[in-house]
Amino acid sequence: SLFGQPFNAFEFNNNIRIAIPSKFHPFHVDMKWSDNSFTFTFNKELTPNDIDEIILICESLGFYGYKYNIKTDHELPDYNHQIKKSNTQGNLTLVASQYLRNNQPKEILEKYEEDQDFWTEKRANIFSDVNLTKDECLIDSFRKSQNRCFVDASVFPRNNIREYISLYDTVIIAIPLADSPNSQSFYDIFKISKIELLELVRRGRIKFVAFQNLQRYDSNFLADVLSVDPECVLFSRRLAAATLLAIREKTGLFGFAFDSSTQYNLLKECYNSKVDALKILAESLSENIAFFEYGINQRGALGISQFCGASFAAQIYKSRGRDYGIELMTSAMSLEFSLGLGAHHFPFEHTGYSEVNACKILNGIYNGVQQSQNELREMEIQTLLSNIFTINNDMNVLELDDILSKYSRRMIPQILQEYAHLTPEELSFKIYSLNKDIKAIEKRKQNLSILDLSGFAPVVAGAVMEYKGLSGAGYIALLPWIFKLLKVTTNNSKIFSNEIFSNLEALTLNTPRNTMLVHKIRQDMPK
Repeated sequence: SLFGQPFNAFEFNNNIRIAIPSKFHPFHVDMKWSDNSFTFTFNKELTPNDIDEIILICESLGFYGYKYNIKTDHELPDYNHQIKKSNTQGNLTLVASQYLRNNQPKEILEKYEEDQDFWTEKRANIFSDVNLTKDECLIDSFRKSQNRCFVDASVFPRNNIREYISLYDTVIIAIPLADSPNSQSFYDIFKISKIELLELVRRGRIKFVAFQNLQRYDSNFLADVLSVDPECVLFSRRLAAATLLAIREKTGLFGFAFDSSTQYNLLKECYNSKVDALKILAESLSENIAFFEYGINQRGALGISQFCGASFAAQIYKSRGRDYGIELMTSAMSLEFSLGLGAHHFPFEHTGYSEVNACKILNGIYNGVQQSQNELREMEIQTLLSNIFTINNDMNVLELDDILSKYSRRMIPQILQEYAHLTPEELSFKIYSLNKDIKAIEKRKQNLSILDLSGFAPVVAGAVMEYKGLSGAGYIALLPWIFKLLKVTTNNSKIFSNEIFSNLEALTLNTPRNTMLVHKIRQDMPK
């Protein structure tokens, strides 16, 4: 074993092949405990500098004091890697890219190797550098949008894709695993065709994370989306780095790798304190702290939930005689990934199983507060979108995106939250009131004729009010006339979807901005 974890020949070879640069591959390595020797066999002659580099890399992995034997075999065959079956040892380990050269498309392998090289180069900084930020670990395309959500579809089925793109500029999705017995294709889960998906990927609306062993995914699906946008998939190691740094920013403790001396002193102080919470924290850390770095190195982002807030929360409930370890660990994955991605998180929620309560507990640990009771829940989205915006799950997804791209999507979740957690009777009455307000807007619009006296009359009234001392009334009264003039003289319809002009129009019609947005989106929806 190594650091209290199983360590077999596969993991030994996998780690060595990740660490040693591509220029030396393929090679064979054999380690003998009996005489503390390493024997490397390469398919080409190595220079003395090459040999020194190999030895230095091995020592950086912790193999000090070994004797190194270097051999050459010009007919050394390429790797013959066997795919690990589901629920077997090694199935969760991130496989070295060198093993995958003969069974993965070029589009995938290139990006996977970039992710692996990033980890090899930045690993020490990720675990200890207090100045490194999560944004430095994300690829550029994942930093552009500030209005994004994360949906974990790796195991559980999720909602129709139309619901998510109605709310957020960018939807980041954990790709479904392809090796489970009940697995569904991405297209079946999200009710979207391949052509539609690839177009949304091209527009930058949908991105993906692949946080498990690459061989657990549908390689054809990955190759398709990467061929459209090479930056649309974030692989496990960058996701792990961004997530660890986000957790570190939130807690100041979880996400760090401590040396042996610091581990001892930290645990000692916590155990000797008279604070129960610190003793529970020490219990949580003591179970995992020794092999934290090793576990993340082996499993990438998949390993994080074992070492951070979920472990602490599980120990708290264990001290009260309750075992919620599995529920907290599985729920923590997607929540912690959303922290690393800087994205809104939708916990999985179904009539048979829900992650909502577990995520509320974890949210309290990471943010220090419980989630608002008005937090929008996944089960409500379709009903609210249908009733408020008349968006249905059967409409063309590209047409829907075209319509909503003209408006500020970030306002839509705020509007839905006003209608969240209502009883059917309360929701029905509130929708009735909304419809009534929208009819009033339409009536006011009819009363404003373009460039005639009805548009000029408020200007005169405003001027009189200004004369009598009501400051600013003249400017407000001018709005209907100026707004109508702009609509006649400009051919650029997009200017009226601008947030500033939307606010002006709402002010002109004496109606709330949110109601105005609902009205405009409804008008654009196909009948």
